[in-house]
Amino acid sequence: MNTMLDGDSRLLITSEELESLASEWEVLHAHVPGRLPFTHPAWHRIWLRHFGASSTPVFLSLRDGEQLVGVMALDMGVGHARQLGDPNVCDYAGLLSLPGYEEPCAEGVLEWLVEDLTPALDLWGVPADMPQRAAFVTAAERWGWSSGEAPEAVCPVATLASTWDEFLAALPKHDRHELRRKLRHLDAAGAVSFESVTAPDAVAAGMDRFLELMHLSRNDKDEFLTPAMEAFFRDVATTFAGLGMIRLSSLRLDGHTVATLLSFENESTEFLYNSGYDPLHGHLAVGLLSKAHAIRDAITRGKQRFDFLRGEEHYKRQLGGVPREVLQMHLRQK
Repeated sequence: MNTMLDGDSRLLITSEELESLASEWEVLHAHVPGRLPFTHPAWHRIWLRHFGASSTPVFLSLRDGEQLVGVMALDMGVGHARQLGDPNVCDYAGLLSLPGYEEPCAEGVLEWLVEDLTPALDLWGVPADMPQRAAFVTAAERWGWSSGEAPEAVCPVATLASTWDEFLAALPKHDRHELRRKLRHLDAAGAVSFESVTAPDAVAAGMDRFLELMHLSRNDKDEFLTPAMEAFFRDVATTFAGLGMIRLSSLRLDGHTVATLLSFENESTEFLYNSGYDPLHGHLAVGLLSKAHAIRDAITRGKQRFDFLRGEEHYKRQLGGVPREVLQMHLRQK
């Protein structure tokens, strides 16, 4: 199947098996600026292994000549397609494409659906400020489809400064004062350290305490962490550690781990995937302060953004998080 590009070139759209496409997909992912962990083939492989038994996955490759320029992962129903996966564990989703190929790739996806006699596409996890949003709206217009949107979630993102002091100075006065006060209070309570591991073996070894503190920190997290979900988290952590995209961090007080964070990262951004803390040390605000230490660490490593991912918890705004809207998109053939 082909989609017209500017000039005489054409985009080839093919449905392929995940494993046959994976190596090329990994290369494409590595060349996309600001790449997200959730668009890596390993993410889909893990999700399908743990939760995909009832799904009907289709992986569309989009090529300009011999070059893979886009990939779209879909879950096919009868007369209906949706983005593959689950927003309960995947914060962002959607089309993966090289810059400049968003519109032809979006058109290619709709063309493939027309040929497949599938007149409806639902996308979720689409950041409102990403090019793919406009690309699908434009593609729908060109193919005579309707398009609609609905708010799905908010992902607060903090823009980082070049130093910790500059970052603090940019916070509102009250938040800056409270954060400094809490940090002093924690420092007075004992010897404080913040440490991170990234190697697969070290990450795997640290997951027991991470999951324990997730269970303890909040009732909703305790209910969320079923045995199946715990297995998924362990798989994600060790697999993405092997890809150099995961960081497991611990806030320690007198050598005892009182809070932990599991984050993804790319060249410019740290993504806080989940966290936990010991309620016995809640009076020291160790949950909030573990994120503050993570931000300070990210600044020292030259990161430009700290993405808190889904949720509008108050601490995210206290630490400079600015809401980023995430949308659902509903495309229908007229």
